[in-house]
This record gives sequence, C-alpha cells and structure tokens, in this order.
Amino acid sequence: MPRIKTPDKEQAILEAAARVFSGRPFHEALIDDVAARARVGKGTIYRYFQTKEDLFFAAILHSFDELSAALAVSLERETSPVKRLERIAREVLSFSWERRDLFALLLSDERRFPEREEELQKRREAISRLVQEAILEGIRRREFRGIDARVGAELFRGMIRAANSLRPREETLDELVSEIVGIFTHGIERDGR
Repeated sequence: MPRIKTPDKEQAILEAAARVFSGRPFHEALIDDVAARARVGKGTIYRYFQTKEDLFFAAILHSFDELSAALAVSLERETSPVKRLERIAREVLSFSWERRDLFALLLSDERRFPEREEELQKRREAISRLVQEAILEGIRRREFRGIDARVGAELFRGMIRAANSLRPREETLDELVSEIVGIFTHGIERDGR
C-alpha cells in the first residue's frame, strides 16, 4: 500500500532543500543531504518530487511564498507609502540575504527552467503589485508625482536586486533600505516637497 503524503513532510523537505541549495552549486547539492536535513528517507523525497530539478524549483517557489506571507504581515497595518516601500525593501533584502545562494543560483540558472518561468513570474508580480500599490497610494495622497506605477515598481525591484550585490559590505540592512527608498522616493516626489 502506498504511503500517504503529508503537508508536514513536504514542508520539511522544501525547507531542507532551500537550505541545501543555498549552500552550494546546483550540481553539488545532493538529494541525500536534503533527506538528512529533512530527516526523511531519500525515497520519501521522490514521492513528492520526481527530479532534483523539480525539488529545486519547488524550493524556489516555496521561498517566494514565504516572502509573500512575510510581506503581507509586515504591511498589514502600514498606511504610509514611503514606510510601505521601506518595509518591502527590508523584507526582500533580509530574505534574499538569508537565502543568498539559493537566489543567486536561481538568477544564474534562470534559463534552466524556461517551462516554469510563468510560475516564477507570478510570484515576482505579486511582490511587484505591492510596490505598485504603495506608489499609487503615494500618487493619490499627492506625495508622489504621477508616474507609471508598473515602471516604478520594476525600477524599485531593480534597485533592490542591485543592492543584493553590496552585501556583505559595511552597510547595515537599515542603512541600505534607507538609501534605496530615499533615492527612489526623491526621484518620484512631487515638485516642491
């Protein structure tokens, strides 16, 4: 009789995979290491994921979903557009620094998963929508000038992505967030502010 899959096991596998893939290049990451870290048998992993690539991609999506959940909590009561942008930048940078190698691996191997780009894009767009909402609220409050919020969100995302390359220099997370948001909002402030 086949064993029943459980969400707890799958969660443990995904978290272990994120850590293992974060620590080494894809070709050096072993399913055995994921199994040991998740405290399951190697066969259990293959009940959930057919290939190492499937596991890697699922770990990426799981990481994006964790980031989205953290952002939802962080932004729940924040109404200031600038503060919302600060929280988004802080959460994204903090999260990507914690899983630096995993996201570096994704960025370096983006072409490895062309058939799954649509799923990744959905996750990116969810985060981009949060930035767009903050920009639109700033425009509505007349704190920001009327810019294309979609373009602004992509530029903001690009600033965060570029800031990832600064780690681990002297800047603290708070200093870097302050610089990013300061430069960005100064560029979109209404005249005379």
